[in-house]
Amino acid sequence: MARDKEETKARILAAVGKLLAESGFKQLGVNAIAREAGVDKVLIYRYFENLPSLLQTFGKEGNYWITVEELIGDETAVDAESLADWMILLLTRFLHDLQERPITQEIVRWELLEGNELTHELASVRDHVAIESLKFLKQKYSFPPDKDIPAISAVLIAGIVYLVLRTKVNDTFLGIDFSSPTGWQRIEGAIASLVQAITEIDE
Repeated sequence: MARDKEETKARILAAVGKLLAESGFKQLGVNAIAREAGVDKVLIYRYFENLPSLLQTFGKEGNYWITVEELIGDETAVDAESLADWMILLLTRFLHDLQERPITQEIVRWELLEGNELTHELASVRDHVAIESLKFLKQKYSFPPDKDIPAISAVLIAGIVYLVLRTKVNDTFLGIDFSSPTGWQRIEGAIASLVQAITEIDE
C-alpha cells in the first residue's frame, strides 16, 4: 500500500513538471494534473493538501532544482581550500546541473512570463538552496568584511541562469559562441576570475 502511494505521488509530481514545461503556470490546475497523472484528483488533495503545497513539494522532491546536498557533495573528496575555491566549485556545479535540466529551464522561462502566487512556491525552494549554501560557506570561511558576498552571489547566479536560458534560443552572446564547449569554458574561467577578485581581503 505504501509503495502504491509513493508511486502515485511520483506520477503526480512528474505530471506537474511536464505540464509546467509545456504550458506554464496559467494552465496548471488540479484537474489538469490529475488527467496527466491518470489519477483521481481526490488523491492530489489527500497527498498534497492543495496546489501551492503540491508546487512546494515538486520544488523539493520533483527533481526540479539541485539540492544543497547535491551541490556540496562529499566534502572529503573536494580539493578546495579557500572561500574562492568553494564558491567557484559551487557556482560551476550549479551551471553544469542547470544545463542538464531542460524541464527546469522551461519552467523558469514560464515563471519569468507568468509570475504569480504559484511561482513564488518554486522561487522559495531555489532561495532556500542558495541561502543554505551561503550558510555552509560562512561556516567554513569568514567573508571579506568589505564585500557583500550574498549580493555578489545573487548577481553571479542570476547571470548563470540567464545565459543558460538565453543560449537555448540564441547560440551567441557578446561574441561568445555557446554552441561549443569553448564558450562555456570561457564562462567558467570568468566565474573563477571574478570570484578570486572579490574574495580577496584588502590589506
